[in-house]
Amino acid sequence: RPLGSDRLMSLLALREAGGWAGLADRVGCEQALARAQAFFDRGPSDADPEWMSFYGRAELEGLEAQCWSALGDWPRAARHARRAADLQDPHFTRNLALYSAELADDLARGGRPDEAAGAGMRVLDLLAEVQSSRVGTMLAGTARVLLPHRRNPGVSAFLDRHAALPRPA
Repeated sequence: RPLGSDRLMSLLALREAGGWAGLADRVGCEQALARAQAFFDRGPSDADPEWMSFYGRAELEGLEAQCWSALGDWPRAARHARRAADLQDPHFTRNLALYSAELADDLARGGRPDEAAGAGMRVLDLLAEVQSSRVGTMLAGTARVLLPHRRNPGVSAFLDRHAALPRPA
C-alpha cells in the first residue's frame, strides 16, 4: 500500500532490489530497481520523512551499484558507482569514500586494474579525513583482487600505500 512518500517508496524498492541481488535473482532485482527509479523520478514531497534528507540521486546510484556488484555485473556496477561519486557533495566525505571504494572494487573485479588503482588512491586520500571500517574492508578486498597486477606501476603504488595504512588494534 502507498506510504504517501515516493522517495520512501523508492528507498524501500532499492532495499528490496538489494535483497534480490543477494539472492542472485537478476529479474527480481531489475524489477525492484525500475520501481525505485520510477518512484524517485516523481520527486520530493512534503510527505517525505525528515530523516530521509540523505536520500538523493547519489545515494540511489550508490545503492544500485551495490546491486549490480552483488550480481557480478562489474561494468554496470562501476558505471553507477562512478555516477554516485561524481554526484556526491564532497562535503560528505564518508559517502564519497564509500562510493569511490565501491568503484575501485568494481573496476578491479571487472578487469580494469589501472582505473581501480586510481580510484583506490582517491579513497586513500579521503581516509585521511574520515574513518570507516566498512570502507577499509572494501579497500582491503580491492587490494586482494589487484595483487596479481602488482607489476603495474599504478597498482603497485596503490598496494604499497594501502599496506602502509595503520591497522586497527
